[in-house]
Amino acid sequence: MPKKAEEKQELRTGVIYCGDNLDVMERLPSESIDLIYIDPPFFSNRHYEVIWGNGAELRAFADRWKGGIEVYVGWMKDRLFEMHRLLKPTGSIYVHLDWHAVHYIKCEMDDIFGMGNFRTEIVWWYGGGGASKRRWAGSHDTILFYTKTNKWTFNVDAVRESYKIEWTRGQKRADGSERTLKKGKLPDDVWRMHSLMPWAKERLHYPTQKPEKLLERIIKASSNEGDIVADFFCGCGTTLAVAERLGRRWIGCDVSPKACQLMRRRISKLIKEDRDIKIIGMPHDIDELKAMNPFEFQNYTIVDMLYGTCSRTKSADYGVDGHDHLTHNPVQVKQSEHVGRPVVQKFHSAVRREKRKKGIIVAFSFAKTAYEEAARIKLDEGIEIELRTVQELIADYYRRMGQK
Repeated sequence: MPKKAEEKQELRTGVIYCGDNLDVMERLPSESIDLIYIDPPFFSNRHYEVIWGNGAELRAFADRWKGGIEVYVGWMKDRLFEMHRLLKPTGSIYVHLDWHAVHYIKCEMDDIFGMGNFRTEIVWWYGGGGASKRRWAGSHDTILFYTKTNKWTFNVDAVRESYKIEWTRGQKRADGSERTLKKGKLPDDVWRMHSLMPWAKERLHYPTQKPEKLLERIIKASSNEGDIVADFFCGCGTTLAVAERLGRRWIGCDVSPKACQLMRRRISKLIKEDRDIKIIGMPHDIDELKAMNPFEFQNYTIVDMLYGTCSRTKSADYGVDGHDHLTHNPVQVKQSEHVGRPVVQKFHSAVRREKRKKGIIVAFSFAKTAYEEAARIKLDEGIEIELRTVQELIADYYRRMGQK
């Protein structure tokens, strides 16, 4: 069982925590959450970080499971202990997994939550799993549903399913009374709904994004308006977005700064009143930024500070690491101090190759020769090489957020 922090924070809702969820959960007060849904890594060895490129995610996927399933289960067990502590006595938890490790995690949850508090093993049949001539094609995930005690919220009428046939009049019971079918069919543990389609309006191109319809069913059934819903593996924030829309309070956590920024923008679009979504734990400390994995630093600087897009390769294309959001000008990121003339000269060639009139270099500091070379290029060719320090980007970020 993980070591608990001596002092717990007051539970704040409507906030996103950026960081290791175990560290975050250890600081939250006990018995404060009504519903937890998590969609953790599946122990599937898929490399989603190739798309999203955050260094913390990269280390997680690349290094976390080198010891095999035992390492994965131990890592999950520490977090499930904390989730059990955080749930109210009437609380519920849904753990979304697939065939790779669900049977291992169920054994751990039986131990942590108690076998008597296991309620349902939900099969989410999404179809389209790919055909195989050598085995049965996989087309479902599994969601484990546990409660904290033998008293829990379950709003069955909110999740009834409509009958596939239409009745013109009510059926008669044996005693002659009329039986109505208007309420709909009681839900079972096989949920037939497709995964997110490529053309779906809610699609954000996040590799593990789940459909809002799936989370809507869970949140409607196992919470009431005003209840607190938590997701400690937020990804692109589907749980939080649905909770916001359904009038629940919420907290979320993810290790990826990019994912945290994405979900912040997603939820902000749903909020009608003047309310800012805070991200707690974004790595804005200079020492933390210098210690980042280089690819993580590059991604964080371009995406989260400049709202731009990164190159999909881990090596720069002729010195271009990405492009800014507004004008799509090329950007180069240097995780170093005293960047000098040679860097500016090489990047100048890359800007000319893209036939652009401006490019941006980001670094912790620049030498005098870098500023001199940038000034010469602008005077001679009319091409602007903007030199921006990380400290300036951080200051701009806080101004946008309305913070000091």
